[in-house]
Amino acid sequence: MSEPSIPSEPAAATLPSTADILRLRTGIFLLSPLRKRLARHMARMLGTAAGQDVLSFTADELVAAVVAQNAAAAGEATWTAVAESPSRAALLAGLGFHDVREAARLPALDLPDASQDAAVLGGVLEYAVRPEDIMAQVHRILRPKTRVVLHVRRRRRSLVNLFRRWAGLADPARPPVCAGFTPAELFDVIKDGFDVQETETFGRFFTEFTEVLAELFAGLVPETCEEASLRPGSLKRALWAYRLFTPLFWLAAVLDAVFFFLPNHHLVIRAKRRMLWVPRVTPRLRDGRSIAEAALGSKIGTAVES
Repeated sequence: MSEPSIPSEPAAATLPSTADILRLRTGIFLLSPLRKRLARHMARMLGTAAGQDVLSFTADELVAAVVAQNAAAAGEATWTAVAESPSRAALLAGLGFHDVREAARLPALDLPDASQDAAVLGGVLEYAVRPEDIMAQVHRILRPKTRVVLHVRRRRRSLVNLFRRWAGLADPARPPVCAGFTPAELFDVIKDGFDVQETETFGRFFTEFTEVLAELFAGLVPETCEEASLRPGSLKRALWAYRLFTPLFWLAAVLDAVFFFLPNHHLVIRAKRRMLWVPRVTPRLRDGRSIAEAALGSKIGTAVES
C-alpha cells in the first residue's frame, strides 16, 4: 500500500457553522505531527477495504477521515461511523460519513451480528469502565476471520502525563477512566476474541511534550468536542498557536531521532478476529511476566517506527 495521504480540505458540511469548524480543525490537524502519524499508522494497518463494510469508532474525526480516504484508494468501502456525542456525529457527517450512529449506551453497539469486515477504534478503550465489553461487541459485529485496528495510549509514568494532568488538558464532558494500557493490559482486554498480528509504537518524549505545550498555549485540546474546540474564535486562536509551534515540532522530531532509546507513548495494533469469544487464562513465565507480555514486548521492539 502506498504512503497514506492527508486530506487538504474537509468535505462539504450540512451546516455552514459545521463547515467553518471543520475547516479550522483540519488546519490544526495538518500542523499536528502526532495526529497525522496516528492516521498514517492506522490507515496502513487497515490496508485495502474496497467493497468491504468497515466500522469506524475514533475520538478524532479527522483521523477517521484520513483512514477512510486512504482505505478507499483501491475502491469504495461502506463505512459506519460511531460517535460518542451529537457534536462528534455532526462533524463526522460533515466529513462525508453517511451512516453515523451515536454510541449512547456503551458498550452496546447498535449494529447487527457479523455485519462488518473490519473495525477501526481509536481513543475509545481509555474511556470505558470495562473495555473488554466493547471488544466483545466489536467481535460480535465482525464477520469471521476479519480484523480490528486499535489505538491506545501506553500507560506509563512520565513527565508528559504528569504535566498533562497538571494542566487539565482533557475534555471535561468526557473524562478518561484510565490513562492508558501496557501491552499486557491491552492483550488482556482483547485476548478472548482476537489474536495480535502486528504492533507499532510512536510518539517519543519530545514530540509528545511539544504537542502538550501547543495544546496548553492554544487553550484547548483540538480533537475533543469540548465547548472551546467547537467555537470558531477559539479554533482560530488555536490554529495561530499551532503555526507558531511548527519550528518546535520540527526540533522535537530531531531530538526524538537523537534520543531514539526513549520510550513511545502510543500503541497501534492490528488483530485478527477468532471464531469465538472464549475466555482465555493467561499463563505466567517464571519471571512473573505473562506469555502475552513477553510476546508483545518482542513485537513492539521490532516494530517499524516512523
